[in-house]
Amino acid sequence: MREEAKKSFYTTTSLQDVIQALSKISIKRKIEKISINEALGRVLAEDFFSPIDVPHFQRAARDGYAVRASDTFGAEEEEAKILRILGEIKAGEKSNLHVEEGGCVKIATGAPIPEGADAVVMVEYTEEEDDQVRIYRPVSPEENVVKIGRDIRKEQKILSKGTVLSIQDLGVISATGVTEVNVYSKPLVTVASTGNEIITPGSKLEYGKIYDINSVTITQAVKQSGGSPIYRGIIPDDKEELIKSIKYSLVNADIAIFSGGTSKGPGDTVPTALSEVSKPDFLIHGISIKPGKPTAVAAYNGKPVFMLPGYPTSALMVYYTLVDPQIRRWAGLPPTSRPQVKAVTGKRIYSERGRLNFQPVRLQLEKEKLVAYPVPTGSEAITTLALSQGYIEIGSEVQFIEEGEEVKVYLFRAPP
Repeated sequence: MREEAKKSFYTTTSLQDVIQALSKISIKRKIEKISINEALGRVLAEDFFSPIDVPHFQRAARDGYAVRASDTFGAEEEEAKILRILGEIKAGEKSNLHVEEGGCVKIATGAPIPEGADAVVMVEYTEEEDDQVRIYRPVSPEENVVKIGRDIRKEQKILSKGTVLSIQDLGVISATGVTEVNVYSKPLVTVASTGNEIITPGSKLEYGKIYDINSVTITQAVKQSGGSPIYRGIIPDDKEELIKSIKYSLVNADIAIFSGGTSKGPGDTVPTALSEVSKPDFLIHGISIKPGKPTAVAAYNGKPVFMLPGYPTSALMVYYTLVDPQIRRWAGLPPTSRPQVKAVTGKRIYSERGRLNFQPVRLQLEKEKLVAYPVPTGSEAITTLALSQGYIEIGSEVQFIEEGEEVKVYLFRAPP
């Protein structure tokens, strides 16, 4: 096994093959019951059926008078029908009133329709005087009446399994009186940075040390993807410490993410440690993409482990390409649909043939055209993503893109 792992460290795999390997991982989703007040954006784990009719009683759709429709037939502007007012029902009230021939009940929108009535005359077509009301327009049976179950029928399926719950969905659920729903649990994702040179933000900055950026950015990205991050801190370049952290992740989490320590050479401590934990489902070290070539990806008993490059830009670009889709799959969320715009290049952009290149660009509006300029800093620069509005994909067979050529830009943020 170690010979196979060692061989994989010195070859590169196409992005397509890595994605295919990850797609074969069987997802083991967990389910939890949560309050609807906490359920916005969560994924419904089962079809939702209404336990009641909505509404569960006949109610008035307009302010006016509850009547027997037949008592209003023939009513006209010049020849009104006159009915006795037997009482009044307001919204939320329960009444024992019964409408007999020649009678009516004053009623508010949403109030229960009294026994004997089968329609509501809108107040606009009436004139009240003492204990009588003059009706100038006839109504047909069930006019201005909301029937039982008109919105939702009891046992009706109103939301399907896999629905990402919106504010409107939660409103519909609350209309049925249900206060808790079964949703897929957020996948647990361990996040750790590796390297002897990394220190925690806020601690004293010593010569030769750098603050840990990736733990902050990756942890927030995990939340954005629908996962629940477990921060595991900074791990030194020590094989035994790494093995211990990998084992912890495989027991306590669904997905593990490390950054740093992936370069091929003396610093490849993470994939080396991975090869000694146990037999992997697969282990890939080296992907033919830029940035992110030294990325390592593995799986153990159906749990993916990602070893991202240490450079912040490389780490995030690989995260959005490989990790985000997996977290969303475990969470039951649909794939991210990254917005795109068309632009023309502002200068010639060179690329390394043989690798799929994700080139960060900044966008500028010039003469009513969006122009894309490559961000001049490398993947090791912290500011690369901050200066970029998006990126373009340059195929592995392309050596350069000419100035003025139309390109598709995948957006990080809205263009200017």
